[in-house]
Amino acid sequence: MKIQPPYYGAAYYPEDWPLEQIDDDIALMKEAGMNVMRIGEFAWSRMEPQEGQYDFGWLHLAVEKLTAAGIGVVMGTPTCTPPAWLYERYPESIVVDHKGVRCQHGGRVHACPNSPIYRGHVDRIVTKMAEEFGRHPGIIGWQIDNELHPYRERGCCCPACHRAFHDWLRARFGTVEALNAAWGTDLWSQTYQSFSQIPFPRVDTWHHPSLITAWADFQSDSIVDFAAYQAQIIHRLTDHPVGTDMMPFATLNYYDMHQSLDMAQINHYRDESNLWEIGFWMDMMRTLKDRPFWNTETATAWFGAGAAGGLKPPGFCRANSWLSFALGGEATLYWLWRTHWSGQELMFSGVVSSCGRPLHIYNEVKEIAAGLRASGEFLRGTKPVSSGLAMHFSGRANNMFLGQPMVQGLNYEKKIYESYHPLIQAQLRPDVIDPAKPLDAYRVVFTPYLPALDEGGLRERLQAWIAAGGTWVAGPLTDVRTVDGAKYTRAPYGSLEEWAGIYGKYQIPGDPHQFGLQWADGRTGKCSTWFDGFELRGAEALATYTEGPCAGLAAVTRIKMGKGQIIVLGTALSPEDLQHVLQTAGAQPVAQASSNLLVVPREGVAGKGAVIVELENKPAMLTLDRPVTDLISGKRLEGTAELAPYTVMVLVGSADL
Repeated sequence: MKIQPPYYGAAYYPEDWPLEQIDDDIALMKEAGMNVMRIGEFAWSRMEPQEGQYDFGWLHLAVEKLTAAGIGVVMGTPTCTPPAWLYERYPESIVVDHKGVRCQHGGRVHACPNSPIYRGHVDRIVTKMAEEFGRHPGIIGWQIDNELHPYRERGCCCPACHRAFHDWLRARFGTVEALNAAWGTDLWSQTYQSFSQIPFPRVDTWHHPSLITAWADFQSDSIVDFAAYQAQIIHRLTDHPVGTDMMPFATLNYYDMHQSLDMAQINHYRDESNLWEIGFWMDMMRTLKDRPFWNTETATAWFGAGAAGGLKPPGFCRANSWLSFALGGEATLYWLWRTHWSGQELMFSGVVSSCGRPLHIYNEVKEIAAGLRASGEFLRGTKPVSSGLAMHFSGRANNMFLGQPMVQGLNYEKKIYESYHPLIQAQLRPDVIDPAKPLDAYRVVFTPYLPALDEGGLRERLQAWIAAGGTWVAGPLTDVRTVDGAKYTRAPYGSLEEWAGIYGKYQIPGDPHQFGLQWADGRTGKCSTWFDGFELRGAEALATYTEGPCAGLAAVTRIKMGKGQIIVLGTALSPEDLQHVLQTAGAQPVAQASSNLLVVPREGVAGKGAVIVELENKPAMLTLDRPVTDLISGKRLEGTAELAPYTVMVLVGSADL
């Protein structure tokens, strides 16, 4: 039987339980309404108990039983947790931290992605798995490794990685002289005569910011290459889609990661105070591949390793679980199915306990499954409608801010969230895109905190897109660095002065001040973080500083460029002012709704409608321009609807809300 989305399930670890218990688990899975299980991701020592000796019988039994029950399987490669024999015989395959200390066996994500020895073992175990399960009809997809990311502060700093870093620099710059010129190494006698002299950046040394950024980019590229290495093996032996379940960390280049993968997969753990943040990552997952993404891990209730905490209120599991379906995904899978009876994550919530008893959240899980069944045809036959608004996000920008925050305490990820949240509160519904992503599908593009405009050839593409009619909202702290993290020496920006008809008179850090703004339409406001003060050279001032060192200078400007326009933000605006600027730029709300309500219009062969999720455990309002029906409850709604906290609805019967 072919398993159809929406996919709803959990992570299952049959290696941890008696095989005769699988039937009892499957009965509960069916009762809960689940149709997918993830397995295999940490079980290397069970699959290969001794080097070159393989045992897949137990895994075949689990797959066969799940398949017979109509439950699809996501198969994970176990390379996140190499077995003890590998560590003992090949210690050089394990991560070395920035102080030269090699990791101990027993953790995870602690093998070196650049180790030739480790890659040889990865090749063998992944090949064996793909040979065993690559054509199995019960498998619906593959997961590479688990939550790939750089190890701790600096990633792996072993000799193999250091040599690979030199090769990476050589490929990027060609000559060490070109590197010296790009980084500006004359200061502090940092000029290099050969690539072999270049160190990796220890945390306890005050290193050149270009070195820190380059090393972080190299670590990201190493992980991207490691995932591509596994994907290539699996692709030879299967037709199933391949992905890797990623945590929402800003240090990776997600766009590059997905050039070799078939789907985007995201894991996340948020609570009621910041549930909206995961919308940012899902709005990016949707743009990475031309197919729905999967939410491969989230919690039913609380988080916990050796100690549990963070009990969620009633309804949170519902809202959290529906987010991926609302935002363009086709799967929500919990970590985990049956809570562990031993090990490092004893206290994490699941669907049932280690005793096999349903947790208190079980009825909410069943309710979610019923809603998915009721709306499944509509979800399969539609996808989110683009609003024409995009917002840039860059892992490489994050890495640049790691080396030089520019303002005391500036955290790129936090600032990006602060830029995103006002958009969704105003129902502006952005796609979150990488700088390398094409711009043709968008009318308005918002680019905050992107220091280097040449990433992914963005500068030239932006210029052409604006001239053809696009509206670019740039800043703050955009176009202020080269791709190597150096300042421009003829102007504060690479292109903004020339394009935007402005002259940057002052650049002033905001910490710890806020200053006043006067808007051209008479409104007043406050700004923070960074203050670029502009003299006008053809642009018009939308807002002017009323106090501080930039008093009297323009803070927000606008100019026409070809058929399009550029709006420059010289400072971080209040949420209300940012919403106003983006609507002035042409971004349009998709609904009349409370700021705590996520409204995602959808359209396709199954018709038109929207998925609604309340995000903050508060009452909400939604104004409808025509009657609609909620597929989950069967209720008919019209006019202004009052919604309870954590309400989820799938509305059909309306082209517009």
